[in-house]
Order: sequence, then structure tokens, then C-alpha cells
Amino acid sequence: MDNLHMLLFPEVQVTVVDVSTSQKETESLQDFAFVSRKEILSCYFESLKQDPTPLPDDRSKAVALMGKALEQFLKNAQENHVLAGVIGLGGSGGTSLMSSAFRPLPLGVPKIIVSTVASGKTDSYVGTTDLVLFPSVVDICGINSVSRTILSNAGAAFAGMVFGRLERLRNSCSNNEKFTVGMTMFGVTTPCVNAVRERLVKEGYETLVFHATGIGGKAMEDLVKEGFIQVFLPLSGKHNVTPTPITKTMEDKEGSKMHKVIEKDAQEIGKVDKNSWKTYRRRNRQ
Repeated sequence: MDNLHMLLFPEVQVTVVDVSTSQKETESLQDFAFVSRKEILSCYFESLKQDPTPLPDDRSKAVALMGKALEQFLKNAQENHVLAGVIGLGGSGGTSLMSSAFRPLPLGVPKIIVSTVASGKTDSYVGTTDLVLFPSVVDICGINSVSRTILSNAGAAFAGMVFGRLERLRNSCSNNEKFTVGMTMFGVTTPCVNAVRERLVKEGYETLVFHATGIGGKAMEDLVKEGFIQVFLPLSGKHNVTPTPITKTMEDKEGSKMHKVIEKDAQEIGKVDKNSWKTYRRRNRQ
């Protein structure tokens, strides 16, 4: 019965972190482990080997500084293996502050922000990460019948994500030494991608497919940097690369470059130009 209770009602130890930028500073909270704003800033300035300085009076500068400080704090927690996940709530300023600190965390670490701007243009907050924005519906201003429901759901979702991740880590026993292959795709190259993917899957390789427009290319770049992808197969013709290990010249339509990806030793194994694929399909029809 105890094991069933733990499975159905996972307990999540919570630490509250103060990242406020107002004049009033909270020193402690009852019933919760608490990290003060002063501790967060001290952690950041220690990493820079500088003496702590007060928050700027300018709110935008203060938000930017607290974002960097929180990022450093979470980085330390992740490296010390004491971070199970992160959740926060705020308006546009708080969402900007927290998202800048949450995004660098590895893929799979639960990241949730209950936000008043979750239903608008969110690419600047989410980027290519698995950060989840949870719409607050009403403004973050006290507890009422709506906010109580939203915050309860967000907390339950977060607890489930953390519990699920810890279970996966506990049960993980993967010894797969084969590469993960990343492939880019346009609509016209889909038959080619499907054929290659099916063959790779039969050989036991994992494949990740990305559309070559929008956020797809950037997401692939980040996964290469994080070590999730070891082999790259461009089947869209969009990237300007040579058939060598992934280079700094990889460039997509928007002009972003795949800097420093070569450090992960990801190997490019070929290239199919979309126009060549169109010609190939046309000739085969004839």
C-alpha cells in the first residue's frame, strides 16, 4: 500500500527561489526551503570572481541581471545533481527572466512557467527547448477561483513530470552504442527520408527528423551541441555544407550558422539537394 501511495501521489521536495527585483526583499518562508535573492546574486558574482553589487534601479537591467544570476544558480544545481526540475510564474518580465535561465538546462529536465504571455508570440521565451509555458488565464495577482485551478493543475503537471523523469533515470539501463542520426527534410524529399529512416531503424539506429524551415534546423543544431545527435544527414539541400565532419559553415535560410558544433564530432555523411531530388522524381515518372 505504501508503494502504491508513492506511485499515485509522488512527493516532490520544493525549494523556493527569490528572483524578485523589487525594493522589498524576502528573507525566508515558512514550511519551505528558501534561497534568498542575495544568495542568488552572490552565486553569480562568485562565478565572475567579483564582489556583489546591488540590483540596478532600472527594471529592465535588474531583470537581465537576475536572469543571469538564476541561470548560474541552476547551472550549479544541475552540475551538483540536485536539480529535479524548475517551475515559476510571472508576467512578461518574470517570464523573460525565468525563461532565459531555464532554456540552458538539458533536454528532459522539467521546465514550466505559468505565464500571462503564454498564448502570444512565445518563440523568444521557448526557443528550441522543451520549456512549457502554462497560460495563467488571469493575471498573477492573488488567489481566486480561476488562479487556484490553474496553479493547482500546473503544480500537478510539474510533479508528474519530475516523478516520471526520476523513474526513467532509475530504470534506465540503455547500453545502446549505436549513433543517433539527425536528418533534415523538405516535403519533396519525404519519400527519400522515409526510405533512409526505415533502413536505419532496421539496423538499430535511432533517427531524428527535422523540417528544414522554421525552428527545425535550430533545434537540430542545439541537439548536436548537447550530444544527442552524432551523425547528420542533410536531405533537404537547405544547408550549405561540405561532406566532412559538421562545419562552422552550416547555414540556414535565416542566416544563422552552426558555430562550434564541430566540437561534438558530429559527422555529416552526405547531402541531397531538393532540386536534384525533384529532377530525380520527375525523370522516374517519365
